[in-house]
Amino acid sequence: MGFQAWHLAAMEEYGLTNTNEGLINRVARRLADSPNDVIDNAEFRDACIACNVDPDSFTAEDFDMLRDKLRQL
Repeated sequence: MGFQAWHLAAMEEYGLTNTNEGLINRVARRLADSPNDVIDNAEFRDACIACNVDPDSFTAEDFDMLRDKLRQL
């Protein structure tokens, strides 16, 4: 039994995939639990490491996607 398209979309939305968008969503969901209004570099790096995401792999475009995702959450 394979996954249907909606299964994969839901998995990516919740950061359960290793696609670029899935990794960004994973970090965003972790950061959304932060009580801080402003997220500093240390908190970002800690969230990435906790989510098994390399914080140095983020590009400017990835940060834009992360910011947009945090606004949605």
